[in-house]
Amino acid sequence: MNRVTATIMSSTFLSVANAMSWAGFFILLAVVCLLILVWMYIYLPETKGRPLEEMSQYFAEITGDRSIMEAEALLYRQDEPSVESSRPHPVIDARPKSVSKKKPVMEKPPPGEVSR
Repeated sequence: MNRVTATIMSSTFLSVANAMSWAGFFILLAVVCLLILVWMYIYLPETKGRPLEEMSQYFAEITGDRSIMEAEALLYRQDEPSVESSRPHPVIDARPKSVSKKKPVMEKPPPGEVSR
């Protein structure tokens, strides 16, 4: 809708402005903006306070799109840990016990020295 309106307004800008004066054209532009604002207020849902992860499910419920709801349900089922996948992977947990998990502390160089 935005691109269609912008294309119409920009392609007819000079001819409409010359036909109805510059002031009239900007009043027309203000009316178009108000109409778009009213349309957005009526048709766009409020998403304040909703996490981003729930947006696709929320819009699918509003529009009645079953394919998105089924895909989300399938993803949630795949994310649930099964008994077999909850066991630790032998390659990942195969590090020696003596390895420290702490990160090494880097010292800052003296003020006149450049670090490399």
